[in-house]
Amino acid sequence: MPRKYLLWDTSAVLPYYIEECSRSGRSAERSRVIVQSVRHHRTDATMLIPNMVVAEVFAAFDRFCHSSWDDQINQQFGGPGRTLDARRYRSARKRFRTDIHNGALFYQHDMHRYHVLALDLVSPIDKYRKFYRTQRVRSMGGTDLLIGAMALHLVRLHGRENVALLTSDRRMEAIFERAPASLNAQTVERLGLQQTAKELGFGAWLASLYPKVLDLERCSRGALERFFGEWPLNTRRRRGREPRA
Repeated sequence: MPRKYLLWDTSAVLPYYIEECSRSGRSAERSRVIVQSVRHHRTDATMLIPNMVVAEVFAAFDRFCHSSWDDQINQQFGGPGRTLDARRYRSARKRFRTDIHNGALFYQHDMHRYHVLALDLVSPIDKYRKFYRTQRVRSMGGTDLLIGAMALHLVRLHGRENVALLTSDRRMEAIFERAPASLNAQTVERLGLQQTAKELGFGAWLASLYPKVLDLERCSRGALERFFGEWPLNTRRRRGREPRA
């Protein structure tokens, strides 16, 4: 099977290190399976992490440990005044630092001008296809849109069947995968997507330009099996081979 390219969103990275970040526990377990399979050379995949996600992960660790005043954090870790235990905080930081050092496990994917330009292929769709969370519209911020643009370029380089954007944010699957497939020709033209795709060297605009999105909290087992070729992945350590980190 060809090598897979996995672009990790903050919401998919955090549950691997801090289980409480997974609403149902599903994304924590699935991220563990993927990471351990790659770590032990069982799955041939390059795990890419945007440089801004690295900053977001470290900032999230700090918030989990030090924000005893934050009701959301208190609820996440067990009640009023509760936060992430200091020992777990230091352990998570150390593990994450080891996993990203010199690309040992996660290879940092730097933002460049082509990603910024490609925002014109993702941001108009996000603003046009209003995403409702409960009763309110919630559009994406710049960081999430840039992650989508990065995934778009990975598809261009490696083919859609070999690239997945991993997340636990259901907006990403809704906007980066389902929304492009739902646009008719008139809407594509009105949003300027056809012209933008040509100007940026993507050729004709097609829904297949956009990445496969795997929402680790909500996607089916079948979706994971179709992308990886099997599920769950083998996570056993290979005899005679050192783990990647």
